[in-house]
Amino acid sequence: MPPFLFISIGAGLLSAVLYGSAASGSALSIIPIYLSPLPLFMAGLAYGGVCVHIAGAVGTLAITLAGGPQLAIAYFVVNAAAPMLLCHAAAWSREVLADDGQTKIEYYPTGLLFAWLCGLGIAIMTMLAAYMQTVEGGLGAWIPRILQVDILTQTIIQAQMQTGGVPSDEADLRQNLIQMALPGLALFWTLLCIANGVLAQRLLVRLGRNMRPSPDFLGMYLPQFLIWPLSGGLIMALFPGDIGLLGAVIATLALIPYFFLGLATVHVISHRLAGRGFVLAGLYMLLLIFGWPALLVVGIGLVEQFANLRLNYAVARP
Repeated sequence: MPPFLFISIGAGLLSAVLYGSAASGSALSIIPIYLSPLPLFMAGLAYGGVCVHIAGAVGTLAITLAGGPQLAIAYFVVNAAAPMLLCHAAAWSREVLADDGQTKIEYYPTGLLFAWLCGLGIAIMTMLAAYMQTVEGGLGAWIPRILQVDILTQTIIQAQMQTGGVPSDEADLRQNLIQMALPGLALFWTLLCIANGVLAQRLLVRLGRNMRPSPDFLGMYLPQFLIWPLSGGLIMALFPGDIGLLGAVIATLALIPYFFLGLATVHVISHRLAGRGFVLAGLYMLLLIFGWPALLVVGIGLVEQFANLRLNYAVARP
């Protein structure tokens, strides 16, 4: 039996165990759940697409046997689908002729990996929205039940009253929470997938087991077609009901690659500054504390996509 087969089975079982740790009821069990895609990413980034597909199938089968098909579907969608897709694409490579006449291996571009992840998130949320049309009330009725929006609304209003602030209108606050819930979940899922993928690659590089070099984050380029799901999502978000909710999710997912492109642009351009370290540290602190500067970073990413700021900087750099 090939060695990678043992690794695939072990990675799938470990991922299932981490995901199933929620059954313990401990508050600390949330950490293993967040790390459950990590073994799948490590298997795929070390041994390729076949390995991660086997690992994902083993993990899904283990969850099916332990918790039933509904829990297995949730596991596959949330934890297994992204590693299986991204690791399969990351393993693609081709030989190209370098400037010195020598051939070199060119791996699948980082920007297209972001596009695949964005597309996967859009596909998952679109299928969820379509399925929810068979349920009374659709997405608008499902979100409050799953995320306990009513309890969260009362908690926020009570906190506002206890701190001496003016309490928000309950109906408006509830509606705002419903509108922000799915985009927030999509954003969290995407960032969690990226974090697990980056962590897996870093660990494999340290162990000398990485199949491909670490992606060039600062030099990545996004495909031009990403502007279409972004435009479509923004237009859909203007409509009421489930179409608007789905549009907000699509727009959020399509903006995430531009956020990372904006970060890459800031990192490159900041080389001009003497206090580069303080500027970058200040930016990340603002992002963590306030959040809204992320919109500025997204704006920089959108400008970079069409104005090529990094290339202009590289030409002008002394």
